[in-house]
Amino acid sequence: MKESARKTRGNREKIIQAAAKLIIEKGVANTSLADIADEVGISKGTLYYYYATKGDLIFDISVRHMEHITNTIVAWISGHGRDRQPELVLQMVIETVLKSETRGYIHFYLIQEALSGNHESLKIRFTEEYDRWLDLIEQGLRLILPTDTDFQTISRVLLSTIDGLLMQNLLGQGPLPLREISRFFADYQGELTRPISSYTQSQN
Repeated sequence: MKESARKTRGNREKIIQAAAKLIIEKGVANTSLADIADEVGISKGTLYYYYATKGDLIFDISVRHMEHITNTIVAWISGHGRDRQPELVLQMVIETVLKSETRGYIHFYLIQEALSGNHESLKIRFTEEYDRWLDLIEQGLRLILPTDTDFQTISRVLLSTIDGLLMQNLLGQGPLPLREISRFFADYQGELTRPISSYTQSQN
């Protein structure tokens, strides 16, 4: 049983690596499941055993890539970021995400597929993964921002900002003013981190 599980993980890893390689070379739209099966050296039937749709396979690639980026960021914050100014840490985080154009193309391909209405399971997985990314961002922010920060709100603002910058970067809307954007977050930290209830109270 253990041997079978190990073989399954090994085959899945080979498929993910081959798919990522082809996507880098040919792009998401021009990479088919048949291409991936040929690259791995397996039949399409065997590939379908592991991944029934291209969207599911690409989603796993995206998750793997995001985990690598996240681990890099968390390791950097843990080792260097605690003593750095928040704006420098935020700039490093944004730059790290934007450096990977492959991840960016995959990310927006998945959004398109999830919104098409043809892949309800992909939409559900994508929603769950976004929640996980928010948790990871919040964990990182807790290392550099005051304890009274409204971490949930600022995590959503930061994730939305990164998504928007990622799209602008892929469209060639550069150079992006990352230092200024990071400084904005740091300078307006007091406003961005106030709980929503405080705004309501101040207006009454």
